[in-house]
Amino acid sequence: MIPEGAYWVRMPRFIGDAVMIHQALAPVRKLGTPLVAWGPGNVMELFEGSGAFAACVADPAPPGARDMARLLRTSRAAGVINLPRSSRALVAAFLARTPLRVGWSEGGGRLLATAHLGFKMQAGHQIGRYGALLAKAFPGLPPEDPDLFRPRGEAFDQALALRQELGVGAPYVVLALGAKHWNKRLGTAVMVDLLDRLEEGGTAVLVLGGPQEEDQAQGREILALRPRAKVACGKSSLSASAALVADALAVVGNDSSLSHLAAASGTLALVAFGPTLPGVTAPRGPKAQVFQKAGLDCLGCMRFDCRIQTHACMQQIETEPMLAAIRAALRDVTAASAPSAGPGTR
Repeated sequence: MIPEGAYWVRMPRFIGDAVMIHQALAPVRKLGTPLVAWGPGNVMELFEGSGAFAACVADPAPPGARDMARLLRTSRAAGVINLPRSSRALVAAFLARTPLRVGWSEGGGRLLATAHLGFKMQAGHQIGRYGALLAKAFPGLPPEDPDLFRPRGEAFDQALALRQELGVGAPYVVLALGAKHWNKRLGTAVMVDLLDRLEEGGTAVLVLGGPQEEDQAQGREILALRPRAKVACGKSSLSASAALVADALAVVGNDSSLSHLAAASGTLALVAFGPTLPGVTAPRGPKAQVFQKAGLDCLGCMRFDCRIQTHACMQQIETEPMLAAIRAALRDVTAASAPSAGPGTR
């Protein structure tokens, strides 16, 4: 059921960006007006039933501006919040004469939006940029205090069933594959080193990735080197993958969707950065940590190729600091689960 008079929040196809938009919206949720998420079907599957939105509406294929405008009019939307860089949702809101239209000035947004800022004029982390635009649209917003993200209960049931099928007990660590560009990916040798050292210490490991061929290929590489590895690439829905990282002891990954989901859920997220800028897109969460290969002048190059043959930033990053963080988290879990000493014991 889609509530009337809601603010419709446009979601992008990139999962990490969608997670950061969810986090930036925390102050707006406190205003009490229902929020409707609106975007690609797989992103809606992630948020459906999570409690983050009053409703989730998947795009038709293809989503044309006039069809989108008709949907806004039919639902009597009170506003459209368009935080992705595309202006199509703003065009639809303008055609629908939606009272509040929030978006970026670029791409015609200055003419289409009732509240706008220049994205390129903003500095700092992406969540902060979103927050600046939202503050302009909603003066007097309370301070940003992101809610932890939890997918719907069914997703946790699916995650548990997959772990049981693969024989992955708890506590477990997720090695998260995935990144749109190859040069953002942690190297297979790094992943295998982490896998070996964690399993030698008795910690269960799940290698998790999506259905895209890049993840499937790296999963096959890991299985070729370690045939007994628990690899789950494309074996779960996006919401079930979110549940898997939410229940994990720790997630080791790169600047991609699973790392953002882990951080947003409050899991220890250990995120390797090479070509991209952690000050702009680092996953945000109470236990998120960023790791980089020390001594490289090329860090943050923002290129989608690499001129350095070794690609050291992602192929040779040190694993010991990540392992130390995981060992510390494991000690905390062990201490918390140990029975307290009763009367008369020492």
